[in-house]
Amino acid sequence: MNNEISFEYSGKEILLANEALLRNYNRWIVRQFATYWKKNALNQSVLDFGAGVGTLSVLFKEMTGQQPLTLEIDGTQRDILHERGFVATETLDELPDGIDFVYSSNVLEHIEDDVAALVSIRKKMSSGGRLALYVPAFKSLWTKMDDNVGHRRRYTRETLQSRLSEAGFAVESIAYSDPIGFVLSKAFKFIGTESGNPSARSLLLFDRLLFPTSAVLDGLTRHSFGKNVLAFAHPK
Repeated sequence: MNNEISFEYSGKEILLANEALLRNYNRWIVRQFATYWKKNALNQSVLDFGAGVGTLSVLFKEMTGQQPLTLEIDGTQRDILHERGFVATETLDELPDGIDFVYSSNVLEHIEDDVAALVSIRKKMSSGGRLALYVPAFKSLWTKMDDNVGHRRRYTRETLQSRLSEAGFAVESIAYSDPIGFVLSKAFKFIGTESGNPSARSLLLFDRLLFPTSAVLDGLTRHSFGKNVLAFAHPK
């Protein structure tokens, strides 16, 4: 990935705090990735694209026994990945070709040229490789928090599918997830905090009490609405 494709994350303190606060949320995301990985027998190289401090990398290894490679442009977060025992690189160019499985959660929306980033990922993948993406949905949910964490966009099923197709991927499935999160995000636009960030207490309550129910409701709302979009694709 060249230097023109850049993105930024929240600070390490926020990521480490959310690792504990959003336990059910993070485990659910990785469970979707791991299930897809197992279904396609992708038992070779795996890449966590935009790994942050390694929250999902740790869970993926725990669930599958497969240790992913990690890519993270932030040096401080890359140091944490190294401390956690992961191979962490700054660019795709440092990684071997022929990667079988790439997953990425809440990263693509930070990248200025998301199609170029997806093209770069595809070029690193094996011909039979698979890609799993989890991104925020609906511009109507945009709040100050999106500005605070450096989001450049939120997606719909249609816009994400279009970006993937343009980058040379065939989409296998694409759906919305977290309908309760969608409703809460709508409400947060009007009653949110001055900082634009939800409190630790509200995140904990959402994760422990509401998100498990929201995940069950996904089957009813996956084609209509949700706080996020989950997509699975492979190179054309």
